[in-house]
Amino acid sequence: MVLTTMCDILIAADNARFSYPEVKVGFTGGIISNLASRIPHKIAMELLLLGEPIDARRAYEVGYVNKVVAVAELLPTAMDYARRIAATAPLPSRALKRFVTETLPKSPTEIAGIARAEVDAIFASEDWTEGRAAFAQKRPAVYRGK
Repeated sequence: MVLTTMCDILIAADNARFSYPEVKVGFTGGIISNLASRIPHKIAMELLLLGEPIDARRAYEVGYVNKVVAVAELLPTAMDYARRIAATAPLPSRALKRFVTETLPKSPTEIAGIARAEVDAIFASEDWTEGRAAFAQKRPAVYRGK
């Protein structure tokens, strides 16, 4: 379910089931917490706190799935969506995806992931090396933004 939560468009086979059962085994990686920004909060909490599955029809009803189709129609339907998206202008498509991604509420886990990537970039920078060296040498740092 974690991977499907990250999808922009989700086509489900009519026999699909979605669940996040980790609470039943005493574990969570936390990444699923973005579910509450994708579907109604109370439905997300039901899925997360009970760990019980929902079927494709219920996933559609709560807005988790765009379309439910017969198993035999799953790949053709997904490919149809892909072809239709590919036929649109790429610049506005990318801009709209970026706008939506930037304006969607972020879960604590997503925020932590974004922050971690930023911090990792700082730790890999020349400025980080310079700052530590200057501190150790008791001199002013000369930062270059690299």
